[in-house]
Amino acid sequence: MVTKRPETQSPEEVKRLADRYGLSVDCIHAPFLMAARKVWGDYRGKIELSLQMARHLGAEVVVAHLPYLWQWQYARWIRRNLDASREEGGVCLALENAMLLKLRRPVNFSFYNNLHALTRFPHLVFDTSHFAVAGVDIFRAWDILGERVRHVHLSNNYLKGFDDHALPFEGRLPLERFLKLLSAANYGGKVSLELGPGPLEARLGERRVLSNLRRSLEFCLSSV
Repeated sequence: MVTKRPETQSPEEVKRLADRYGLSVDCIHAPFLMAARKVWGDYRGKIELSLQMARHLGAEVVVAHLPYLWQWQYARWIRRNLDASREEGGVCLALENAMLLKLRRPVNFSFYNNLHALTRFPHLVFDTSHFAVAGVDIFRAWDILGERVRHVHLSNNYLKGFDDHALPFEGRLPLERFLKLLSAANYGGKVSLELGPGPLEARLGERRVLSNLRRSLEFCLSSV
């Protein structure tokens, strides 16, 4: 994920760290978080530089967010440019279903953020917690969108209207059954554990974080 931290913006530094720890970089999350809104300029800069980083690192997917309702130019660009053949040097640009914001109730602030509208795009990122906040059944969403999904952000949710990004074996989503569905469907993309510092119990130190990551990985591996 590209953020305000300079090392996340440097393909060379990311490559150095990946080599040091024996990791591959399979996906780049473009800097679309509000906290990174000034990183790499507008949507065109964010997307182009992320595609360049992906090609440099051998990643196959770049994750981009849907445009907010006030981002008319970005919304038009997506509608005109993300056709079924859009790939950049072997890297696909995939759009992630957006998080709803919790006011008195969850409110949608993004264009194209429903199952019907998402079917117009060839490459998608499937975020289980975001669908939970929106009140969308993840199995129905997969039935409609599954053939377009190139990347999965997996986390659980307590179904209270917040984007919990809870550990996969906690919360109320049946993620074991969902992972079995991915396996049965011969899903060929990647599954990324997108977990928050609260659920990972980061306040208790690195050892607890690593323990929770291991437990989460074991849960996923045992579910397929």
